[in-house]
Amino acid sequence: MPLPDSIRNSQMLRRPLLAASRFLFSLLKTGPGLLRRAAYDAMPVPYLVAGNPEHFIIATADKVIGRELFLHGEFDFAKLQTALAIIEREGLPRPQHLIDVGANIGTIVIPALARGLMQSATAIEPHPTNLRLLRANLALNGLSERVRVLAQAVGAESGASLFLTESSTNSGNHSIGRTGLPIPSSRLDDVECPHDGALLWMDIEGYEGHALRGAPNLLAAGIPVVCEYNTGYLENSGGMNWFREALAGRRIFDLKHGVKASEISLDELAIRYPTDHEFTDILSISTHMD
Repeated sequence: MPLPDSIRNSQMLRRPLLAASRFLFSLLKTGPGLLRRAAYDAMPVPYLVAGNPEHFIIATADKVIGRELFLHGEFDFAKLQTALAIIEREGLPRPQHLIDVGANIGTIVIPALARGLMQSATAIEPHPTNLRLLRANLALNGLSERVRVLAQAVGAESGASLFLTESSTNSGNHSIGRTGLPIPSSRLDDVECPHDGALLWMDIEGYEGHALRGAPNLLAAGIPVVCEYNTGYLENSGGMNWFREALAGRRIFDLKHGVKASEISLDELAIRYPTDHEFTDILSISTHMD
């Protein structure tokens, strides 16, 4: 029931009510993790603004990326920082343009630009809800002019229509399948974006092999690639052979081992992560980069 006007407009009650509200909100921001997680999961509103130092509009139905942003302020960004540190460690120039495939709501592209790690970006995202939030979050952080947003997927062919199988609880777990939401797709080589000084970032739930199959020119330009490696997902999508062919001859680093990661072969990766329950993210760099 709505409060009577006499209570809502009471000058006497306003100060203690504001103090109580501030206290409750401080618990949501800095209270015990278990309390904050429970508060997020019980949130009665469809959207919140979360994140630190960047800000993101998140859907509270998202119990993975949204929750992580609410609890910790960022999601997976440390992997990009690790990849860039290894690139510099190996004596290679730092990339200036980010090609973010599966950009979701901006959890990688936004901090990459806002913190000065990249100067510009191409963000590719096919899911309509993610796409709306991505554009809103770019605007919220004052970055819209520096990012070209493409409402599509990428794969082995251009002009294709794919199906996106949706997850109701994880906005990052939508995946290409045999049924679902129809979405347009093209080859990465047919996407207009810089090749020189670029880095390709992909987290597309096992469809990485198909995406790389459509990017021979991009790969020939020698750009670094950061992507998820999940044996089960890649095999289930039918893209494992394409994945291995595309990255053959490149130097591979397992980002799970941090900035001190040593080079590893694709065969060793398959042994280390044999199922879809054991996965990692890798950095791949060309042996011919200047």
